[in-house]
Amino acid sequence: MSSRSRLGRTLRSFTNAVTKLNALFPAKNNAYSPYAQWNAERPRWYRPQRIHFIHRLPIEIIARIFVLGAEDDDMLPVRVSHVCKKWRAISLHTPSLWCRISLSPHEQMWRERIYRAKACSLDVQLVPWRSTSSGANVAQVLDTHTVQTCMHLVSPFIRRLRSLVIILPTYEPFLANAALSGCCLKKKGKAPLLEELKLIYRDNDDSKEFCLFSGHSPKLRRLTVDGLRLTWLPSLFQNLTFLDYTHHGFSVGDEAVTELLSMLAVCTRLQDLRILFPRKRLTRPSVLFRPNMRRVVLPWLLQLHLRVETRDIPPELARLVTYLSTPALTSLYLLDLGRRSHTFYGLRDFMRMYPMLPSLQTVFLEYGWDFLARRRG
Repeated sequence: MSSRSRLGRTLRSFTNAVTKLNALFPAKNNAYSPYAQWNAERPRWYRPQRIHFIHRLPIEIIARIFVLGAEDDDMLPVRVSHVCKKWRAISLHTPSLWCRISLSPHEQMWRERIYRAKACSLDVQLVPWRSTSSGANVAQVLDTHTVQTCMHLVSPFIRRLRSLVIILPTYEPFLANAALSGCCLKKKGKAPLLEELKLIYRDNDDSKEFCLFSGHSPKLRRLTVDGLRLTWLPSLFQNLTFLDYTHHGFSVGDEAVTELLSMLAVCTRLQDLRILFPRKRLTRPSVLFRPNMRRVVLPWLLQLHLRVETRDIPPELARLVTYLSTPALTSLYLLDLGRRSHTFYGLRDFMRMYPMLPSLQTVFLEYGWDFLARRRG
């Protein structure tokens, strides 16, 4: 493959990177440099041979463009390193270009990328698709063996993780253990650099609680969890500012509300909270459970997203909001993921239990949450 064709394949990511760079460093309306004016006045035969403008850019600018382009394309570092000798030298001497790891069965390639990242923090993701050298995304099967092999590659580098994304689309026995066992190590399992964590496994049937990162993750700010049960320790989640929580379904009724309230009592620094109680129902209310629900104050919460995907507002959600105190709330989003054409039957009772706060500036209603929606039946 020629250098021209390789360069053409990276044009889209390269253009996006240049756009980002222009936003970071706005151009100024400067006049031509003295050398350019002097060169323009010389006879054409006297002028030196023209060099492509890309070779006039400083190495630091080219490296920055590569890093910005790699945020949108996992395979961009590989492609730009095959364009020419200069770009290959720049890419190999830019460790931050190789810090994005999208796990797949190509174990040797990702080991080499982790080695090239040197001491930089790593952005690791395990998702049901992967990028190819041509820039296309293809599906990949995440069975228990593949997930365990991929996470075994990452587990020695937990201390260097800056972000971790795990999305498991289909059910398979012991898949949750294969994905998270490497993150639950008692020794060398701390994640002091972790800032963002995303764990999605909606079809999980394992009710076991996972205690992540030896209970130590002081920089964690953003958390998305769906279908998994975590041990909610203050040393892990007390500094969260963003929480997207989808209930796992292993508890219902007052037990689920009590569990969620105890979690929110740890995350008092939240600024953006998103809650969903899905259709998933795996258990029945416990007869021996005695609710001990206490009011939780979230003094910094600015945005609250209440999402519904069932036919009516879940009773757990209606009960939960009555125990939340959000004095600084400015935006309330009431979302209907099912896009129903009629109003929820329990909407009026919900509004009586959760009156609009005076601090609210924006209230977004859609589909079943809209009072003006047409009723049927």
